Amino acid sequence: MKALRVYRAGAMLTLLGALSGASGLYAQGSTSAYSYLFKLRAGLTAGDMQKTHFDNKVMAMAAEVRREMFGAGQYLSAELAFEYVPGRHHDIYPWDTNPIKANDGVSGLNPRYSFDNRKEYGQGLNLRFAYSAPLHVPYFKNDVEWFAGLGLDMFKVSTEVDYMLNFTPNTQNPSFGVGTYDGNTFVEQGSAFVPGVFGGVKCKVSKDIGFELSLRNFGMRTYEFTPVSYTEKDPAKYGKKEYGKSSTGTSRGWALEFALAVKI
Repeated sequence: MKALRVYRAGAMLTLLGALSGASGLYAQGSTSAYSYLFKLRAGLTAGDMQKTHFDNKVMAMAAEVRREMFGAGQYLSAELAFEYVPGRHHDIYPWDTNPIKANDGVSGLNPRYSFDNRKEYGQGLNLRFAYSAPLHVPYFKNDVEWFAGLGLDMFKVSTEVDYMLNFTPNTQNPSFGVGTYDGNTFVEQGSAFVPGVFGGVKCKVSKDIGFELSLRNFGMRTYEFTPVSYTEKDPAKYGKKEYGKSSTGTSRGWALEFALAVKI
């Protein structure tokens, strides 16, 4: 019985060894020209986008497929990411000049009970196409590549508008009657396709894990709203969105991004 158990154990070890050897040979002998990566990315923004969002962060999850072309170590890749670009509440009223005058044309806006608060943020998809090639770094043993390419962003942007512009005397308990204030609260949403560019370097720390550092220029939709009392003195129009001035455009910015890439 003991000899039989030893034989069975030996047979199992032999079988496992054969399977693992076959698996290794299959992996080494794979002729697939494609490889796949999963990425977690975070970055810091600068430029007009940072001003409109009053924030400087971008976060993303991405999947990349790459194919070796044009020679050893050179790749073309396509990447699809879901991104979130947060924003924070901030007051945009120009208190340094306080341009709004009350109905009599003399009194200024009551600063104690007035504000023009905005928050803009977006989430959506980013599609990137890139070319990469080996980069020789003296005295650096890890595999390093440089890459550059074009991107296309489609963010759904939300703009929160909350303003109260008070024209009553500067007292502790002002009377909020018709014609004494201009205020409203609403959320405007929209999206747009915006192209961008990027470039950077990637470093492989093992056959399955690498890091990326990139600089990116990208854009997203932005919404601007000017309450009616900024430009007109007719109190009958106060508090009505349709009498204010609205416009949309593109807010662009730079992002320095760091990514963890895992081969799948």
